[in-house]
Amino acid sequence: MINETEFRKNFGNKLNKLRKQRGLTQQELASQLNYSDKAVSKWERGESVPDSYTLYLIADFFSVSIDNLLSDKEEINVGEFKELHKTTPAKLFVPLISVFAIFFVASIFFLVMKNVDNWSEFADYSFIYALPIASIALTVFSSIWWKTLYRCISVSLVIWTSALSIYLSLDLENLKYIFISCAFLQVATVLIYLFAHYLAKKKIK
Repeated sequence: MINETEFRKNFGNKLNKLRKQRGLTQQELASQLNYSDKAVSKWERGESVPDSYTLYLIADFFSVSIDNLLSDKEEINVGEFKELHKTTPAKLFVPLISVFAIFFVASIFFLVMKNVDNWSEFADYSFIYALPIASIALTVFSSIWWKTLYRCISVSLVIWTSALSIYLSLDLENLKYIFISCAFLQVATVLIYLFAHYLAKKKIK
């Protein structure tokens, strides 16, 4: 059985090897994990080991098993590393397909409403309301798969597309001032993102 020092050093060597296989700098890997480059440096030097959730994120990012990552064997299963290329596209194509499906359904509503006398004037709203719905879908996927920056962008899309749909669908006096409220929400969203990014950068395990 290896001692704690050997365990940390062995993990650091494996992390260093995986990072270099991917062609990443410590800063680039740290950005992917929402940590500081100092934390990654300490891990690779064997000075510390990340917490259990971060170990899961590292294993998932490099597409290796946690057992492989933490075992006392020196080799890394590079075959598992290559599996990343099979799973990563889903994080892009699933959201895109979902957005496409939302607008496809909207187009069906548009065609149906255009052919109904009492509803034809409201047909355009199908696409107007599809915008915030698609933004909400992107927000859900960003919270599952994507990093903090993309969550900030998707939430911003929800804010502005929702305001736009309300503005275009309601004929109310001075409704344009709704965009002032959106501006405040946007600033709040950016501040929350910056605060979350700051906390992530301060993590040094």
